[in-house]
Amino acid sequence: MRIQITHLLIALPLLMHAQTEVQNASWAFSTGVAPAFSVTVPMAETKRAEAFFKARLKVISAEVVQKKEVVATGTRLPEVSSDTLRVLVKAERARRAEETTVYLAFKLGGAFIGPDGEQRQVEGCRSWVYRTTVMLKKELAQEALDAGTKRLKDLENAHAMLVREKDRAQGSIEKTSDRIVKDEREKSTVEGERTAMETRVQAKQSEVNTAPTEANAKELQAMLKEQEKLKRKAEGLGRDIEGGRKKVEDLQADIRKNLEEQEAKAREIDAQKKVVQELTTKLAGVN
Repeated sequence: MRIQITHLLIALPLLMHAQTEVQNASWAFSTGVAPAFSVTVPMAETKRAEAFFKARLKVISAEVVQKKEVVATGTRLPEVSSDTLRVLVKAERARRAEETTVYLAFKLGGAFIGPDGEQRQVEGCRSWVYRTTVMLKKELAQEALDAGTKRLKDLENAHAMLVREKDRAQGSIEKTSDRIVKDEREKSTVEGERTAMETRVQAKQSEVNTAPTEANAKELQAMLKEQEKLKRKAEGLGRDIEGGRKKVEDLQADIRKNLEEQEAKAREIDAQKKVVQELTTKLAGVN
């Protein structure tokens, strides 16, 4: 089981600076209490720790099974003995603890290797446990670095998206402003035409009142329709202008908010860069 990366990031200083130390111990395996070697791994879940040791044992063993504990048979560890061994592995973690303790028992012939055993065998077992544990810690540290790097990339992408959104908003402001200028010019022209038309309508109305004919009555009706058309066009342009101004105001507000978000995101990026650098340094220092 993969550990929670968030928890690992928080506890990484403990993981990195804790010197891997293999101690003598005893543990009650399913077959009984046996002398063992114990080692602690900060932030590693028990299943993750057992799975890692199991995978390493599979490479050097004839068979590896797991029920109540991991059991490897026909295990070859030349630094311990030219004969094959039987290896038992069990990981335990106390409730609310931030570290897992792994217990490993090595059985050679009919006896378990304990602290009073042959020096070569004891040191060989201790060396293998140490190397394997360091490999596990490095794997955990690499996952933390990968997660930190991904987080940095996500922040940089989010910042780039904000920049693009700001640029799009700025471009929209420019286009809308240009449209407003054109609409204002057109509205001015239409208003001028309306004023001229109003004068013509008044004159034609006087003509109709003074000397009504079918022809001048039709001309008056046509002028009135044109006058109404110009009025609606001027009103429409006025609404477009006001709508454009409101859009510009909204976009300007969006840009102000966007710039604030960019600044905040930039601070997050700077902080995350330091985290990634720290993770990189600490990965190199796992021991």
